Amino acid sequence: MEYRNFEGKYYVRLDPGDEIMSALKALCAAEGVRTAQVSGIGGCGSAVVGVFDPQLRRYNEYKVEGMLELVSLEGNITVNEGEPFPHLHASFAYNDEGSEPRVLAGHLLSAEILLTGEIVVAPASGVISRRYDDELGIRVWRFE
Repeated sequence: MEYRNFEGKYYVRLDPGDEIMSALKALCAAEGVRTAQVSGIGGCGSAVVGVFDPQLRRYNEYKVEGMLELVSLEGNITVNEGEPFPHLHASFAYNDEGSEPRVLAGHLLSAEILLTGEIVVAPASGVISRRYDDELGIRVWRFE
C-alpha cells in the first residue's frame, strides 16, 4: 500500500496481495482518521461479501476467486470500540469459465488485490462511533 494526502483526502494505491479492509484500518490508525467517506475501484483475486439476514442476525457469506473487477467500492469509516471500523459495500464483475459477466455484490468482508486498488478516503472533522442496536441486530452510527 502506498498513499498520499492531497487537499485533506487520502489517495490510496493497493498492490497485489494487499487486503482492502486491513489496509484501510492500517491507514486510519497511522493517520488518525476517525470518520471518513470511502470510494474505490480496482482488480481483485478474491472477495467475500455478506448479505445480512435480519431474522438470523448474521451475514450470509459469498466468496468468489479469479479475476474480479472491483467496479464500485462505497462506504465509510467510523470508530467501533476505539478502533477504525470500515463499513463498505462492494460490487465485483467476473466471468465464470467463459460465461457472460456476473456480479457479486454486498457488504464487503474481505478482498485481496490481484492487480491494483485505487481508493479515496475523505476524512471528516467530527467523530462518528458505532453502537449495537439490539432491535436491529447491527451496529449503527452514534453521533458524539
